[in-house]
Amino acid sequence: MSDSVIHALVLVQNWGEDSGLLDTLKNNRHVLSMFHVMGRHSYLIDANFDDKAQLALWIDRMKSIKLPSGCPAVIAMQTQRIIDVYKKKEDFSLGDYLGMKERYHFFVKIDTPHHDPSLLKLLGGSRIVHSIVHVQGENSFTIEVITGDYDEYRLLLRGIRKLKSIFHIETQEVISVVKYRNMVLGEGGSPVRQEADIRELYTL
Repeated sequence: MSDSVIHALVLVQNWGEDSGLLDTLKNNRHVLSMFHVMGRHSYLIDANFDDKAQLALWIDRMKSIKLPSGCPAVIAMQTQRIIDVYKKKEDFSLGDYLGMKERYHFFVKIDTPHHDPSLLKLLGGSRIVHSIVHVQGENSFTIEVITGDYDEYRLLLRGIRKLKSIFHIETQEVISVVKYRNMVLGEGGSPVRQEADIRELYTL
């Protein structure tokens, strides 16, 4: 992760399945990865920006997108700056996600007001936790869980909840992966790489 670039997780809540917003986000060079999720928000996005001014312009542009009725397409946005990355997937692609037919896929937001080394030890040692990012905002960490056994996920949650430092946990199940590390599905249904952002600084 580069200190000269703003890395952020962006949560977007929109009205229904607006293709205009989806296409804009999918084809935007700042959006490196995009997940369609269940829960309070519609999309979880891994993005990066050169500076705060560029981020502010991007947010304004997303909020300016309108539905055919004239209403804003975006109901709410939440931007969380990424402070640190403790674990991320290596040699993973959109094709790997597409091949996960029988696996459960979640993002879990964990709020712990105080630094807790035991939490990082638990998460880092779990084979079903594939990404761990420390973020600013309403939660402290966002983790990515991929498992073929739902009981493994329940066991992980029980272990997290046993820690006295944990204030809140929220799970967002992934419905689909719209874009991953600048790759999207082409017309033939196979992953294709969009025009690459030369930084390619992934945090998920």
